[in-house]
Amino acid sequence: DLMDRLRSMAGVSGGPDGGSVLKDQRLSKIPWFDAVLSQTPIVAPLVRMIQQAGLRRRVGEVLLYVPLLASIAYLACTLFGLRTPVRIVAAVIAGMIPILVVSRMRATRLRLFAEQLPDGLDLIRSALQAGHGLIAAFQVVSETFPDPLATEFRYIVDEVRLGLPLRDALYNLSVRVGDPNVPILVVGILTAQDVGGNMAEVIDNITHTIRERAKLQRDVQVMTAQGRLSGLVLTGLPFAVGAFMYLYNPTYFNPLVQRQTGHYLMLYGIVSLLVGHFLVRRIVKIEV
Repeated sequence: DLMDRLRSMAGVSGGPDGGSVLKDQRLSKIPWFDAVLSQTPIVAPLVRMIQQAGLRRRVGEVLLYVPLLASIAYLACTLFGLRTPVRIVAAVIAGMIPILVVSRMRATRLRLFAEQLPDGLDLIRSALQAGHGLIAAFQVVSETFPDPLATEFRYIVDEVRLGLPLRDALYNLSVRVGDPNVPILVVGILTAQDVGGNMAEVIDNITHTIRERAKLQRDVQVMTAQGRLSGLVLTGLPFAVGAFMYLYNPTYFNPLVQRQTGHYLMLYGIVSLLVGHFLVRRIVKIEV
């Protein structure tokens, strides 16, 4: 029924006992943690990342894994008798794993959505030419394609049928997905609805634009492949050489490991490598 459909959508509070059916926007089920996260500005990008990754998790649940994994890594290094700098580095790396996993899931989902979108728009155009309405064409896509395209268009259909204006439903799609092609689709559909015109032809033009943009993006990826590979090699080479020298002559790094000045130098070297890596990635990342 209507109550079940409302609860099936993301972030719904209440239950069969007559609770609220308003959208649950809490960041954590723990009240004090939710209050802290609500006052933290840097949480908002993470919330959007989790949403775009397709996870049905609150940001508080993901963030709780950060100290948990960091503590496990620190205790494991302590049990193995490793030094304090190694423990700290291992804890930091382990604590970053949840964020990296979410980021990877987000990138994979966005890539799949971008690959499926042109074919989905072709189906929408065909449905419109066959006499279906726009929402009915969206439903055809949601019943034909796999996730994530089907899921996102199903959200649009459900939101419109539950009373949300199409403009707001399309805006929610652009927020959930984060694909740069979606704003083009949203503007095209809303413009065609406001000023009139052949919606099927508009969809066809948008599809052509998206395919040409994807083709140009692939060409850019090919031309920047050498730069991206160079960045990876320059970042990983010091660690590989350092590991080889440590295995060949373990006492070679004693000044760095045993002295406080050496700890600062290692920290400076690691930070410099990471900064250089991200700068190279930024240089070779060209927006199309």
